[in-house]
Amino acid sequence: MLAQSAPPELWAVIHEAALRIPVGGPATMHEQLRHLLELGHDHYRIVVQVLPFEAGSAAFLNGTVIQMTFPDAPPVSYAESAYTGQLVEEPRLVAQYQRAYDLIRAAALSPKASLALIQSVAKDYKTP
Repeated sequence: MLAQSAPPELWAVIHEAALRIPVGGPATMHEQLRHLLELGHDHYRIVVQVLPFEAGSAAFLNGTVIQMTFPDAPPVSYAESAYTGQLVEEPRLVAQYQRAYDLIRAAALSPKASLALIQSVAKDYKTP
């Protein structure tokens, strides 16, 4: 989808814990973080931000929320937890999700600082 001639815009906020808690071993983590770096550097329609531990607790720490906007339809939110997902179409709730997302983006590192942190953590996972 991101390789299309006109890919969608993607703005991802990733908690620092997702970078630092190893899943799949050091080689896998290194590869995944390098992929994030490539996406953040090479695709003008992809923005990656990291929400640092110092930001404290945040609204979406218990799951994933995807905000979707369309040129010809109202915005929707998709909230996902460990066991279920829910498409949210009610405008008042979509606005609440958007507000929470905006606050998280504001608390996150800048895109440039986020990529620098990801690069630093990726180096930590690189096996000698």
